[in-house]
Amino acid sequence: MVKDELDLSVILPCYNEASILRESVGKVREILDQSIYRYEIIIAEDSSTDGTDVIAKEMSERSKEIVWCHRDERTGRGSAVANAIKAARGRIVGFLDVDLETPAHYILPMVLAIQDGADISTGVRHIKLKNIDFVLKLDKILSHYGYLWISQRLLGTKLQDTETGFKFFNRERILPILEEIKDQHWFWDTEVMVRPYFRGYKIKEIPTLFSMRHGRKSKVNFVKDSLSHFRNLLKLRQEIKSDKTMIPPEKRFRRPD
Repeated sequence: MVKDELDLSVILPCYNEASILRESVGKVREILDQSIYRYEIIIAEDSSTDGTDVIAKEMSERSKEIVWCHRDERTGRGSAVANAIKAARGRIVGFLDVDLETPAHYILPMVLAIQDGADISTGVRHIKLKNIDFVLKLDKILSHYGYLWISQRLLGTKLQDTETGFKFFNRERILPILEEIKDQHWFWDTEVMVRPYFRGYKIKEIPTLFSMRHGRKSKVNFVKDSLSHFRNLLKLRQEIKSDKTMIPPEKRFRRPD
C-alpha cells in the first residue's frame, strides 16, 4: 500500500510550459475541488529551461495538494509520466496534457469508469475544427488520423485513439505494464494502451471534445517522430506475434472449433 494513500492522482506532464502552467493547474483544481475525492496534482516536470520548474516548485510549496516531480535530465514525456505514476499516492492515477486541449472536466468520467471496474479509461478525441485549423494544423490532423489507421492495421487492435494525452488507470494494475514498456518518449502512449489490450485488461474508451490551441509551438517533429513511430510499430508488431501470452480480447475466450 502506498503511504498516505489518496483516492486520485492527476499528473500534468510538462516541459517548458511556464506560460500556461498556473492557469492549467487552476482549472484542474477547480474540477477536483467539486468532487468527493482526496486528490493530488503531480506536476511531472521534465528538466524545463523556461522557468516552469520555478513555478512548479513555488506552487507545490504553497499547496499540499500539489506535488512537484522534477527530472534533472530530460528523459522524455513517457518516462516523466511513468515516474510520476510510480510516485503517485492515488488508487486511481491518470494524466492529461497541460495545454488542456481536452478539457479537465473529462477527469471525472474517467475516474468513474475506473471505479466501475475498468483497468484503463482513455479519451477518444473528436476534434473541433475551425477553418484556419486546416491550414495551421493540417500536419497534426493528418498525423493523428493517419497514425490511427496504420497502427490499427499493423497491430490488429480495435483501439480508437492510442495517442490521446488523457488516460487514467487503476494504479495497481498499470504498474506491471510500465515495466514492459520500451520507449520512453511519444511512442510510450501506444505501448501503455496496446500492451494492456493484449494482456486482457478492461479498457473503457470515452469520447472527448478536442479543441486545438493556437500560438503554441508543437514539441513533436512531424517527419522524425513519424518515422520513429513507424519503426516502433513494426517492433511491437513482431513482439506481439512472437509472444504467446499476448492475445487479442476477441480471441481470449474463444472456444476451439
